[in-house]
Amino acid sequence: MNISSNGMGKMNNSFADSDNEIKRYIRILKKRKWVILTTFLTVFVAWLGYVIVYDSAPVYSASALLHFQDSRGQVLNAEGGEKVNESKAAWLEISSLLTQVVEELQLTLSVTTENVSRTNLFEYVNVKPSSVAGFYTVFPRETQYELYYAEQADKAKGQLLLSFLPEDTVQVNNITFHLNEEFLVNSELKQVQFRVSNPERAISTLKSRTSYSWLDRKTKNNLLITATYASPNMAAEVANVLADKFVEFDSYIKNRKSNEALGYLEEQLEVARQDLENSNRRLQRFREMNPQVQEDATTAQISGLEQNKNDFQLKINDMRNRITRSAAATDIEEKINQNRELLSYLLAEGLPSATVFDAEFNQLSTQRDAMIAQKYHARHPKLLEVNAQLEPLFSKIAAAAEEHIGKLENRVATLDRNIDRTRNIQRAMPAKQRQLSELVVDQDVKNALYESVLTKYNQAKINTEVEVGDVFVLDRAVAPPLQGSFSIILKKSLLGLLLGLGMGLGLAIVLEFFDKTVQTAEDLESRLKLPVIGTIPVIKNGEDTPENVKDIKGKRDTKLITLDYSPTLESESYRDLRTKLLFMNQNKNLSSFLLTSLRPSEGKSLTSSNLAITFAQQKISTLLIDADLRRGVLHNVYGNKKKPGLGDFLISKATVDYDNVNKLIQKTIIPNLYLITTGSPIPNPTEMLGSERMVNLLNVLKSRFGMVILDTAPFQASSDSAILSSNVGGVVVVVRADYTNIDQLNQKLHEYPNIRENVLGLVLNMVKMDMKKERYQYSYYNY
Repeated sequence: MNISSNGMGKMNNSFADSDNEIKRYIRILKKRKWVILTTFLTVFVAWLGYVIVYDSAPVYSASALLHFQDSRGQVLNAEGGEKVNESKAAWLEISSLLTQVVEELQLTLSVTTENVSRTNLFEYVNVKPSSVAGFYTVFPRETQYELYYAEQADKAKGQLLLSFLPEDTVQVNNITFHLNEEFLVNSELKQVQFRVSNPERAISTLKSRTSYSWLDRKTKNNLLITATYASPNMAAEVANVLADKFVEFDSYIKNRKSNEALGYLEEQLEVARQDLENSNRRLQRFREMNPQVQEDATTAQISGLEQNKNDFQLKINDMRNRITRSAAATDIEEKINQNRELLSYLLAEGLPSATVFDAEFNQLSTQRDAMIAQKYHARHPKLLEVNAQLEPLFSKIAAAAEEHIGKLENRVATLDRNIDRTRNIQRAMPAKQRQLSELVVDQDVKNALYESVLTKYNQAKINTEVEVGDVFVLDRAVAPPLQGSFSIILKKSLLGLLLGLGMGLGLAIVLEFFDKTVQTAEDLESRLKLPVIGTIPVIKNGEDTPENVKDIKGKRDTKLITLDYSPTLESESYRDLRTKLLFMNQNKNLSSFLLTSLRPSEGKSLTSSNLAITFAQQKISTLLIDADLRRGVLHNVYGNKKKPGLGDFLISKATVDYDNVNKLIQKTIIPNLYLITTGSPIPNPTEMLGSERMVNLLNVLKSRFGMVILDTAPFQASSDSAILSSNVGGVVVVVRADYTNIDQLNQKLHEYPNIRENVLGLVLNMVKMDMKKERYQYSYYNY
């Protein structure tokens, strides 16, 4: 196998990208671990508390399986059958079907007292649709019971309806019941309450507690109906009754349509049969009375024309009936059914426009069925929108049917003219022969009509026997086993674990997305596409500084950690940065560079101060220039005088030679390290730094010192760094971890291409590290 180098390169790049992504997410987890942990614990504890207090009661689900199959035993797997089944599944949402389930199971009644079921409370109960809705409370007394009624579930007893004995069968407010006295005595309940809801509320509750799904989403032959209740027996009973009612409803719909069609065709067939018998008797009597009269050729012509005319007229009448039924339909479901039949008729007639209408009709019907399957309310705006889109389509279908009727009527008119011409020819024949011709034509027409109706009638009978979409219960629901509260809490706590972990991770990713800062060198390098040449940890204020080091520092900045040669992790970070710059010195003849940052307080002055010390400790004659003429602080860092300084020299008239420049250079306590402070404030620092005088000054200094380091102003608010970058060997940009806006930094680097082109590298400052771990590793290595 030959693999090109280009292909191998792409493969390696893809692996590298994947590895970088994994590392990036690991860094996010480490960076946001406290956010993840806090969010996880908060969500999990809140979830667990909610479950224990409000949601620890067991809930049971039971399912019944329906199978869709045609009456010939062939499974429906065509696209048409799939759509039919999907449309039928939407019946589980219609009120007429659910009302039957509510009435049979009397779901308008529910026991509101905890741990009491309907089967426990009643030996017999019957609730009618006209029963008065409200709350009924039974209070046990010494020898009898009292029944109170209230419209709302308040603390008051409500209205006393009646008192009754334990053995009585109570009839009140169209409710009939007989209490289970044994249960009430053993339970020792002070009161027990049940509720009677209105049918609409019961149907709404039934909808919310039932659902359905396809086991085979492609062919949609197996429909699973699931019911969820607090009682396992009730869940199984509701699922089974709903499945049974669905099968009955499907049979009712199928038979209703078939019976209507058969009834209409039977009437038409009877009329056609009588007309044909009458025509046969008239022709037979004529032949018996006139055996010598014979038919001529025109009789067959007229008979054929009349039959064609009759066929067209039947089509016209049939289409007009369908248009009338469609226009008379008021319910949207009936309109859809009537227009679907009319459209099928037009497709059978071969109308080109019918194909377009059929595609649009199927698209809108599929959308509507999907919405109904998702339990959209009948007045939902999206469902109303689809219904509104169907109306103009219905009008187009009716208009196309009327246009087709017009064409058929034109053909009928043409046939009438041909019949008239042929009859004119017959008028020249003898009267008896004309009469025979008329009787023969009439018999042929009546016979053709009878055969046509008979064919439709037989086809309708066949269709009733092979009706597509028969449904039967394949598997009945079984009551699930009882569950304990602890097992439910345990299962739902696992969900709380996942939820808390997911929200914690999600919040961490969101915070990371909106966080424009970085904390690691890898992130900084990947986002700016520039090398990171140094990582400086957070430097504390020096409370733990040894006494001998304090004597060295005196009044100087306590964060000058490189003053002594102690091998700490912080000071070695600066020495590592110095080493990398010295290697650049070998490759690029680097004798000067400047340090800058995007904004103040990012640590460029401290970095330049400590870095300059490490160069001086390397026996390199080092000059540190405070070129931040606005907010220079290096004189405070080293404890030197501020004046005279760079600003004073730039606005002076003194010639640029070493004798004059030498007056600016101050010694520091570090051997080989010299300092030029910022000096007096000047009104035009940017212009002065970009002047020829500054260029000459730098040339003089670079000729006298082994390394010249400039500490310049942040380049977000000034262009000093951009101006000076062309006069030094390179630029080092200091980035403060978890502080610098990397997007703004990247934007500024692109605004100043001379800075970006001269960047030697980036220094990530004030990085938070596990100091104990890092120092242990470092001390172990040095040991």
